[in-house]
Amino acid sequence: MESETATRHPAGEVARGITRIGGHIAREAFVRKRATSAADVPVTGREVTVDWLTAVLCDGYPGAAVETFDTETVSAGTSTRWKLGVTYNESGQVAGLPENLFAKTTADFKQRLTLDLAGILGGEPGFVKYLRPELEIEAPRGYHSAVDYRSGRSISLLEDIVSTKGASFCTPQSPIGRAQIEDLLRTMATWHARYWDDKELGQHRWLKAPKAHFANLDRLIGMSKRAKVGARRAATVLPEGLPAQHDRLYRALEQSLAIASTGPQTFLHGDSHIGNTYVTATGRMGFTDWQVVLRGSWAYDFAYVVTSGLAVADRRAWEYELLTVYLEQLVACGAPAPDFDTAWLAYRQQALYPYFIWLATMGHSIIQPKFQPDEICLGIIERTAAAVLDLDAAKAVEEAR
Repeated sequence: MESETATRHPAGEVARGITRIGGHIAREAFVRKRATSAADVPVTGREVTVDWLTAVLCDGYPGAAVETFDTETVSAGTSTRWKLGVTYNESGQVAGLPENLFAKTTADFKQRLTLDLAGILGGEPGFVKYLRPELEIEAPRGYHSAVDYRSGRSISLLEDIVSTKGASFCTPQSPIGRAQIEDLLRTMATWHARYWDDKELGQHRWLKAPKAHFANLDRLIGMSKRAKVGARRAATVLPEGLPAQHDRLYRALEQSLAIASTGPQTFLHGDSHIGNTYVTATGRMGFTDWQVVLRGSWAYDFAYVVTSGLAVADRRAWEYELLTVYLEQLVACGAPAPDFDTAWLAYRQQALYPYFIWLATMGHSIIQPKFQPDEICLGIIERTAAAVLDLDAAKAVEEAR
């Protein structure tokens, strides 16, 4: 029997989204408006102008102005990504305004529709505008963001950390050492502590609880079915007998997300797998790609980065000590950290989502975007599947009922 959250988007809702966003896309094909004021939302380098860049980058710096710029397309997936190099007049140079930027936009129809129906269109733009300025953490600086919810157009102008910090991005094939994962967890605890039970989180409609976020994803793609398909495609890396437990584990997943949506709430990265981390030229570890930001239990983020980021043997050897490192940093930053036993239970309970979301990613249908290469999916599925069994994640949830 399907759960209540396993229903699909009503046909009318999908049709309205297709009509609304498709209509804007069609009009844009005939009327290519260039961005000239801060109210505009350019989604390609062709739409950017010196006037727009001056409006969004030089506001608050009297006399500063952009003189020239160049753009370079990087890639396209869930968002369209391009680099932006900017030069300023003397006032802008004296002010130290950013010269190397990285743009993330929703340029095409599939990007806009997917992010809109998943309820995460405003995630990274909201983070850039409202939350990133309050955080002293290793993460790209944000310089401007905007969303037009009617058309699905969005843009975030970020620090180009490859240029500014010599950053290289991690994958499941990247060896992550003990000091590196501890660095990531201290950074995570720092932002969790800053927004621990902060009333501001409830003021932003783009910050949903894990349960609501999952419901949106489930209505969009049919999580249970896509995870079953993913399990078949990932059979070579799954422990024997694990796919046969699908129904029990899926019920536990739904309950675990309900648990993550109650109790002390904090700001969550929401997609804190190892592929969304990087290492700088000086060895610092940081988080990038803040599109799926949420509000909920700290353990949601913690479990995701630990179970996806470490080789299975390393996770087994270090996870107790890593949880202690995280809790100590919470206390150092002024948050009321849970005791170790309570925290360990929460960690076990939140080990299910990383496993299922990557099965669903691997199990994408032919009409859905291929968000990640197979080798990335398989690497994370192998790790998170082992964690589900090692931590007896379903039992941890069932005993909490």
